[in-house]
Amino acid sequence: MADEILVDTGKSKITLDQLGAIQPGMARIMPEIGARIWKLYYAAQAANWPLARFQLKEAVGLMNVGVVVRPKYTDDMTTFITEECDAVMAAIDAKDLRAFDGAYARMVEAANAYHEKYDKPFLRWKTPDAPPPDLDLTPR
Repeated sequence: MADEILVDTGKSKITLDQLGAIQPGMARIMPEIGARIWKLYYAAQAANWPLARFQLKEAVGLMNVGVVVRPKYTDDMTTFITEECDAVMAAIDAKDLRAFDGAYARMVEAANAYHEKYDKPFLRWKTPDAPPPDLDLTPR
């Protein structure tokens, strides 16, 4: 039945099966999450708490997309969001850089532990050494 329903992309018409096949997997989503986390870190270091909050919310939104397209990660991603990301958000809300640094470090370690759990120990994320050049991190 999915082959019978066509979705108009504005450029072509594709089946629901074709639409499903082009949805991003974790290999496409995770670099986007990593970019948000990078920006989150440096925004917090600059005390730009609204930007840090925005970047974390966007990263969590992408994680939730991952849950939809790769349901095998649902339990672990939900745990990661509620334990690690929520702790980082609490530090952001408190505008507490010391608490942020601790929660952020735990979040990165937890992310890397999940990479190991899913047989990808070669995926070891780290915070880039320099702030992102595409954003003005100055608090407003």
